[in-house]
Amino acid sequence: MTKDQHPEDSQYTEAYRHRGHFNVPLIVGIFAFALLSLYAFAAMVTQIDDDLLPGNQLSIPLVKALPGVDDGNDPDSAETIDDRINILLLGLDQRLDDASDEPYRTDSVVIFTIDPFAKTAGAFSIPRDTLVDIPDGNGGIYTQNRINVAYEMGEYTSLRGYPGGGPQLVMDTIDLNFGIPIDYYVVMNWANFIDIIDELGGIDITVKRYAYDPAYADCSFCYDVYPVEFVPGTEHMDGQRALAYARIRKSDDDFKRIERQQDVMQAVARKALSLDLLDVGKAKNLYGQYTQSVRTNIPAIKVPGLALLAKQVGLENLRTVSAADATFPCTTCGPAAILDWDPVKFEELKAQVFSDAILIREYARVEVLNGTVVPELAGDFAGVLRGRGVGAELIVVDEYADGFLYDTTIVIDVNNNADHTASKVAEWLGLPAGSVISGSDVRALNFLDTSAEVIVVLGADVQLPLGSFAGTQTGG
Repeated sequence: MTKDQHPEDSQYTEAYRHRGHFNVPLIVGIFAFALLSLYAFAAMVTQIDDDLLPGNQLSIPLVKALPGVDDGNDPDSAETIDDRINILLLGLDQRLDDASDEPYRTDSVVIFTIDPFAKTAGAFSIPRDTLVDIPDGNGGIYTQNRINVAYEMGEYTSLRGYPGGGPQLVMDTIDLNFGIPIDYYVVMNWANFIDIIDELGGIDITVKRYAYDPAYADCSFCYDVYPVEFVPGTEHMDGQRALAYARIRKSDDDFKRIERQQDVMQAVARKALSLDLLDVGKAKNLYGQYTQSVRTNIPAIKVPGLALLAKQVGLENLRTVSAADATFPCTTCGPAAILDWDPVKFEELKAQVFSDAILIREYARVEVLNGTVVPELAGDFAGVLRGRGVGAELIVVDEYADGFLYDTTIVIDVNNNADHTASKVAEWLGLPAGSVISGSDVRALNFLDTSAEVIVVLGADVQLPLGSFAGTQTGG
């Protein structure tokens, strides 16, 4: 201490030095807590948005590499049917004057499927008279019957009390028979559909073929019948007119009615997607009408995310397919109009909607050459291709490979513009990654006299896959 320094000054300096000193353990603890909180928040948000914003997941660069945090690096397309969002639409056979608490069968069975990654969608219709095994809820089969009675059975009659009711019984029936897992259902009374269409301001439908019913009725217990007629061309329809278009079948059959119902649903979707989502009043009225007209297990909190995804998909990426072409009259089912079905053909039609979206979009022509002594091998593999989503119109078969035999199986991407299709074909044949060759490869020179974009030469080493999609348990 100097002679000029007061003892109290020394005490003050020491106290000041301690007060200004950083508490390192405390600062480190606060910082660590902040990092852990950010990590927990990021993990929670990126996992929740998978559910609420399908196909539009968040990606947080600083933490996306940490375990438990969704990195947002989604695949280019859904890899399996389970990666899709599958929504079952059931239209009840209920007329305007029918009581709402009576048993009804399903007039229409449509599965909407969305690939949230590729931003594509499809609508797959199953004829209402299709014969199916109906499960008992305990791992067994309760009975065989038409698919349109499953809802009625689970909701009102012999299987009343089935867990999840009629909608769940239909969902389980579809999964059991056709291998299509369903995420959500929407049960709609076609009569209430009138109000939704009127709320939209009507819809525009292109009538493809003439349809006529000389005695159409909107109700079950009335004598107010009148003729309805639809001529080819585009027509603006209000709800009642659109309902008649979706229901009549006197001039043709149930298969044509399925097509008309798909036309109506596409027109409704087109009109809904054209609306200004920022018009809060309109959106509120439309949503209110929707909630009054349907029964669904889609949580309200998920509706905005699904609506956003639907807007991104758009109708240009929607493919509609009917399973009608896989059905035929059942000759052993008695006098009732029941349809049996061909499992192989059904799988081919199903693949057109539920298979690899990029494969469907690429739409590549495939030529299959049998370069072995095994008869009909190219045709067998063509069946595999159809079952995996390659359209029958895209496949050409040569069972003789121009008369030559080959030891090695070859897959050629002729112009290097069908790489996805070529790589999937090689994968299905069990060939190693990178085995696809280009049209400029010397090994491809003998096969280029074709309009195909992918060439498959089946050699003696080939091992065909056992079949296409699994899941079929009845039919045929």
